[in-house]
Amino acid sequence: MGTKAILILLLLSILSCSKADSDSKEPISYPTFGPEIDVTIEGLTFDAMEPFLSPDGTNLFFNNINDGIDTKLFYATKVNDSTFTLAGELTGTGQSAEFHLDAVPDMDSNGNFYWTSTRDYPAELDNLFHGVFNAGNVTGISRVHGDFNLNIPGWLIMDHGISLDGQFLYFNNARFDDQNCTGPCETRLGVAQKVDATMFTTLPTSETIMANINDAAYVYYAPCISSDNLELYYTRYAKGPITTNTRLEICVAVRNDAEDPFSIPQVLFSETISDLIEAPTLSVDNQIIYYHRKIPGSHKIVMRYRMG
Repeated sequence: MGTKAILILLLLSILSCSKADSDSKEPISYPTFGPEIDVTIEGLTFDAMEPFLSPDGTNLFFNNINDGIDTKLFYATKVNDSTFTLAGELTGTGQSAEFHLDAVPDMDSNGNFYWTSTRDYPAELDNLFHGVFNAGNVTGISRVHGDFNLNIPGWLIMDHGISLDGQFLYFNNARFDDQNCTGPCETRLGVAQKVDATMFTTLPTSETIMANINDAAYVYYAPCISSDNLELYYTRYAKGPITTNTRLEICVAVRNDAEDPFSIPQVLFSETISDLIEAPTLSVDNQIIYYHRKIPGSHKIVMRYRMG
């Protein structure tokens, strides 16, 4: 066989393999959701923000106004998908400091409960906390350590999302500087793997996994990972001065395998800051999304059913 014929055969073989590899990749599919539905929390007379639905679906955790003055964690028990009954403050997570914040609840399927707290900050820079939830109480409270904490004054773990099995922590580093920025000056999302309930180590592939999401032009926060680890929901807005035209976007990025990088994100819902929407959370079956919305004089939790 001549040299030319051999080269042609090699080229055809390469093209055939490339086509087979391309054809074997599943197309990316983004979720869609139906119209917004108000969530009623019977007995509630104050703001409800940063919702998180427990893995068994029976408890809706949230915090009151997220102002860092008297921000506390609460929970409500389920009546139906859009109706809950206020059970009260989440015992064990509060603090007595004059100005305090305990917010952004999160929990895995084994009752490991996580939240963000400003207690003893900045003397202590690790501001993500862990405890065990049972019947309205959180016990065994301790700080969560790991290299995902930058341990630099001004940088906080603003938000987080724990995987259903508790093995992966989707973290949000945020730098605050009240002299130069309203809200966080810059943020980044990453993923860390569990060493134990109070220790996580950043994955070597974290930057690759988040490469399509992290963009210096945006501020990111409130990550929520689906129960199958294939859909990452979060909130973002364009970096820069916050004005009446600033738009808050709830986005989703997807993947076909739990070890793959996430896709280019898609905006699901968007509102200007006067009607801001933030902090998505999903039911374990991925069929309901909850988040909070700003209304005149307060904030409330809303929901949508998945359509596709």
